[in-house]
Amino acid sequence: MATLKDKLDAFDGQPEQEWNKRKGISVGERGQVYRANFSQEYMSAVYAIDGGIIKDYDIVKCDKLVLLDLDNQTLFELFVELKGANIQHAIKQVEATLKNPLFKDSAVKKREARIVGRKIPSNTGNSITEIAKKNFISRYNCRLEFKTGPAVENIKICYLYLSNKYVSGKR
Repeated sequence: MATLKDKLDAFDGQPEQEWNKRKGISVGERGQVYRANFSQEYMSAVYAIDGGIIKDYDIVKCDKLVLLDLDNQTLFELFVELKGANIQHAIKQVEATLKNPLFKDSAVKKREARIVGRKIPSNTGNSITEIAKKNFISRYNCRLEFKTGPAVENIKICYLYLSNKYVSGKR
């Protein structure tokens, strides 16, 4: 059975940033930039989902997938949507991508998503961003965060097995 890495690498022109051992990764599009710095070096690659893996413009999808190979058997998915202002549409794009069966693999132990925009709605406790964060955790076991671009964050991936799941956190 083909692994997620094999399936993604089989698409024409993929990965966008080749598999390499690195301590951070940067993606950009339409004037928006997102950079993730990792606590240590990991084998990682970046895949263009919109216009790359999924070329059909009628299918709603997010922009990028950063895939980390933590130990040759364990993958960490980080979905990134780089947006101007329509954050509600960005939420739909990431959600549709998470539902896509192509990105499901038993080797994926942790999924996270970032939406980077020029303006993120204020947190009112019941804003669209807060509702989306709760829905993503409960429906997709995926932590969603919103960042004002250009965005830089430190991601620490802990090798703690809790119910057969990897845990990640920010420093």
